Amino acid sequence: MELDILKKAGLTESQAKGYLALINIGPLTPAELADKTNESRTNGYAIADKLVSLGLARKVNQTKATIEAENPTKLRSFINSRQQQLKSVNDELTGILPTMLSKFRLTSDQPGVINIEGVEALKLVYDEIIAAKQDVLIFPSPYDRDNPEISSLIDEQIARQRKAGVKSLALVRDVVFDDMKKYEDGLLLVKKLPIGVSFDAQIMVFGNIVVSTVFRHGIVSTIITSPETAATLRSVFFTIWNAC
Repeated sequence: MELDILKKAGLTESQAKGYLALINIGPLTPAELADKTNESRTNGYAIADKLVSLGLARKVNQTKATIEAENPTKLRSFINSRQQQLKSVNDELTGILPTMLSKFRLTSDQPGVINIEGVEALKLVYDEIIAAKQDVLIFPSPYDRDNPEISSLIDEQIARQRKAGVKSLALVRDVVFDDMKKYEDGLLLVKKLPIGVSFDAQIMVFGNIVVSTVFRHGIVSTIITSPETAATLRSVFFTIWNAC
């Protein structure tokens, strides 16, 4: 049980066994540590050095390189440090994910859910709409025009979709219907949502993809690749569309 928990905390099996050996037996040389963990002598030194570098052990005899375990409460410091490292890596991954996804292609039909922040994520989705060349169903957000940059991006996307021959159907609120209606043509069709019905997030459906984007507290897009989810949202859309 102790071994499994230490592994969940982030230690390798050999590191966890080494730390438990120090706890249960006391100070050990790398050779003794290797013997107690069924590792090679070389790995015994590697385990000892790693436990010291992680703050879970300390050297007590420089000549023999003997080490002893630090207080088990140090495990919490180790976990906190690991969480901070993971957060840093996650922040870095968020920065490169849009580029990686654009190379992978959202429309590869790999099922899953992805959350991406920022304008670049929205640009990625818009690029995929053009690449997919499939009809797009849209529930606009009442907040998608609050940001001038996003408003301009939406206008650019409308023009791009027209040029690419991508048909868009949008269910819009009564207050913006007249403004949207003037852009209507064979590639853009709009209808009014029923009075009192509104969606805080912008929802777009194309192919097997559903994208929900919120704008009020930063831009966050949730991209769902799922034939079943897309079919469900498409059915909801047309149920409202046909009733308008």
